[in-house]
Amino acid sequence: MASGTSLGEVRPEHDAAGTPTDLVQLYYVRGFADPVVELWELLTEPAGVAKWFGTVAGDPLDGHVSITTSDDPARVLDITVDACTSPHVLDLTIADAVLELRLHQVGVVTTLEVVRRHLQRDEVAQVGPYWQFYLDRFTAAVDGRELPQWADYTDLASEYPCPG
Repeated sequence: MASGTSLGEVRPEHDAAGTPTDLVQLYYVRGFADPVVELWELLTEPAGVAKWFGTVAGDPLDGHVSITTSDDPARVLDITVDACTSPHVLDLTIADAVLELRLHQVGVVTTLEVVRRHLQRDEVAQVGPYWQFYLDRFTAAVDGRELPQWADYTDLASEYPCPG
């Protein structure tokens, strides 16, 4: 596992009435000593996204873009912007994945919370390391460090147990 990485937490999902469903979500949190607006730019501006995730095609203001991932140029992700309130809320649908990002700044610390929703329990071991990898790349870009490589994350499936 890459040095300094943080695992995601597997949480049960609930329907609108608060009743548990068969689905789960992955919850990640990262803290930064950087202003919220700087992190927002890395998450939303094409030049910022290119530093850690990939090349953006399309106009984010139209609500749809595609990203060619920098770690695997054969992977192109279609992304729909479901909600965007600068500089705090970004809700995306990436292919069929629902992703919610929240930024909160208190004093000099900005917290990024990421929730990957609507997972089947048998998907957690595959999806968990994937988002951990990209959040670690984001953190490395913020810190000006070398970006981690996927090969360092391929053995993390067992780190994502899914309560039953």
